Amino acid sequence: MSVKTEKKEAGSAEVLISVQNLSKSFGDNLVLDDISIDIHKGEVISVIGPSGCGKSTFIRSLNLLEEPTGGSIIFDGEDITDRGCDRRLVREKMGMVFQQFNLFDNLTVIKNIMLAPVKLKLMTKSEAEEKAKSLLKSVGLEDKANMYPSQLSGGQKQRVAIARSLAMNPKVMLFDEPTSALDPEMVNEVLNIMNELAAEGMTMVVVTHEMGFAKGVSNRVIFIDEGKIKEDGSPEAVFSNPENTRLKDFLKSVLK
Repeated sequence: MSVKTEKKEAGSAEVLISVQNLSKSFGDNLVLDDISIDIHKGEVISVIGPSGCGKSTFIRSLNLLEEPTGGSIIFDGEDITDRGCDRRLVREKMGMVFQQFNLFDNLTVIKNIMLAPVKLKLMTKSEAEEKAKSLLKSVGLEDKANMYPSQLSGGQKQRVAIARSLAMNPKVMLFDEPTSALDPEMVNEVLNIMNELAAEGMTMVVVTHEMGFAKGVSNRVIFIDEGKIKEDGSPEAVFSNPENTRLKDFLKSVLK
């Protein structure tokens, strides 16, 4: 599987998200255990690890889709775990792309993209339509504007989902295994769009099983296991010279 890769330079020194002692439990099950990490503006971070290790819970905690049990998350200078924080405003600045697309089946492609900016009164309908047309062109789907999600392939749906998130002009894009629900031949078209976003300087945190993307596009890779960050480094260090025993075993299993 060939993915167009163009390694971008590392992010700036400016910290966009600071995660401090983050924990998350579901009942007696501790899923995230005292995670601390700084995410810098312009970084592309791939989050890897075995199934059930806490990767998706981690990324869903970043925009409070999962309520942290402990710790804090500072985003763009604001503690978003503070009770006085307006979470709606936080989510406007954090684009989120899910495994299952989450498009509205009763709306056309272009109206899916226009919905949030218009509903939140960030743009007029005409402004949102122009923005949506531009985004559809950037993801290669300008000819699908008036189709419905049911008329699209999985890869096309995910590209629409990416365009929809970008319509809000987010400061960071969060991807929760964006290719896991796709047929193999559709994976590349989504990864290539993500690669283009990375090259443009978008801050991205990507939970992924696509080791080619993690190795070729990211400038940082974190390995989560048993709810903890066990390794955090450049792709070269993580893939070529892993220090953690569990990471070594994980890479042997996925890089066969």
